[in-house]
Amino acid sequence: MNEEPVLELDDIQGNIVPGFKKDSQHFIFLRIVDGLAARAWLKQLGPEISTAREVLDAHGMWKRMRRRLGRDPDNIDFRFINCALSYAAMDALGITGQEKFGDAAFKAGLEQRSSLLGDPEAGSGRPGAADLWQFGNAATRVDVLLILAADDAIWVEQKESSLIASAAASGLRLVHVDHGKVRPGEQAGHEHFGFKDGVSQPAIRGRLSDAEGDFVEARNWPDDPRYDPWRQRYASMGRALVWPGHYLFGYQRQDANRPEQALPLRAPDGPDWCRNGSFLVYRRLNQDVPAFHHFLETAAATLLGQGAAGMSAGKLGALLVGRWPSGWPVMRGADQNGPGAADWENHFAFNDALQALPGDTFPPSVADSGGAVCPFGAHIRKVNPRDDATDQGPMERSLLRSMLRRGIAFGPEMDQPQEERGLLFVSYQASIVDQFEFLTRTWINSERKPKGDSGIDPILANAPGAWVKLNGVGETRLPVPGGWVVPTGGEYLFAPGVKFFSEVL
Repeated sequence: MNEEPVLELDDIQGNIVPGFKKDSQHFIFLRIVDGLAARAWLKQLGPEISTAREVLDAHGMWKRMRRRLGRDPDNIDFRFINCALSYAAMDALGITGQEKFGDAAFKAGLEQRSSLLGDPEAGSGRPGAADLWQFGNAATRVDVLLILAADDAIWVEQKESSLIASAAASGLRLVHVDHGKVRPGEQAGHEHFGFKDGVSQPAIRGRLSDAEGDFVEARNWPDDPRYDPWRQRYASMGRALVWPGHYLFGYQRQDANRPEQALPLRAPDGPDWCRNGSFLVYRRLNQDVPAFHHFLETAAATLLGQGAAGMSAGKLGALLVGRWPSGWPVMRGADQNGPGAADWENHFAFNDALQALPGDTFPPSVADSGGAVCPFGAHIRKVNPRDDATDQGPMERSLLRSMLRRGIAFGPEMDQPQEERGLLFVSYQASIVDQFEFLTRTWINSERKPKGDSGIDPILANAPGAWVKLNGVGETRLPVPGGWVVPTGGEYLFAPGVKFFSEVL
């Protein structure tokens, strides 16, 4: 196997690797009105940009204190800052070389590509059309994104105010601010429909140093030969290892058919200064929680009346997502939310049955090549087919489409029903076209891809006449009205290496 590279952690922004993972995250969108002044301001901001090494060290300190205390520490917090720029921003700042980026989506911007993602056409008057967005369209263009994160919301708000005031005095104008926050209590880590989010993330290959076993993503496998089949391809259960060139510029990408192997390093598809950077996709997604749950109630009652034994709103929701609200996969049976379940919630496949591993006392993952247990159209099977062969070929090729997701919920709980709520979707990838847009255009919005006669992704559907096929429920094609998840803003940006702010600006 190829040696995994040492990642340049002092130059990689920390929300790319390992991710901020903070309870409060604010996203500040700015427009450049004076390129020279804005360039000087961003250069001064450079020393405050949080690096991957700093964020990893902070997470490590927090975890060590938690182990020692036996609870979350209440006397330690860190505040992180990251920054990303649109393609138009680079022109406004007088940067050179950005025309060398090969990604057509980044150059065009999200507004120009939105209809390709299944969003309603501008001028249609339908919710989600780009001309109705709160920001990110021609009338509300954004050039710069600042990401602030800490567990203490007041601390983040204080820094937000000072940055906005400083930017306004330095050639930038505030366009929009989003406040993301982890939901309270038992809903922590769940999105507003109630399902646990971010359970299955890819794991980036790479080392902290040349020392043996010093990986950026810990390899959490017991020293037992029964785990050997998983070690070379997974950092932990369900977390496939992917070579860093799929998320970061300047690193090796992997062989499409042999994920343990890296392809020879090639010149980045971008300017000289793009090394250690990553494309950032930001989508502000409103969620209509009452409409979603009303659909589950009425559709489940209809299916039950048609002979779908045991159907309920909860079961139908699990089938459409592919997991129960707790995060437990439908591939492993009934809802599991007891002690120890979380340790095994990602140990499953779709096509093949999995051998039970030592310590796993839950029902094993069965073979489901026909989609009778987990529908082909279920959200998690659409975006992460795991061991399924797809329209792209064998299972190994699906890894080339993966993204590092860093989203967070926004908005109040349902005790304030008239307020907006939803997900601030954030992803990092080395190609917007081949990763984010591929997943959205080719798999999420396709009725027959990535596998089978599936219907569209029922959670993200926004097209009239959409349906999802429930193979385990009498071969039923279930009409899906969509409109539960509506884009209300966003942009395609580039998060450069930290040295960009001192050496390029």
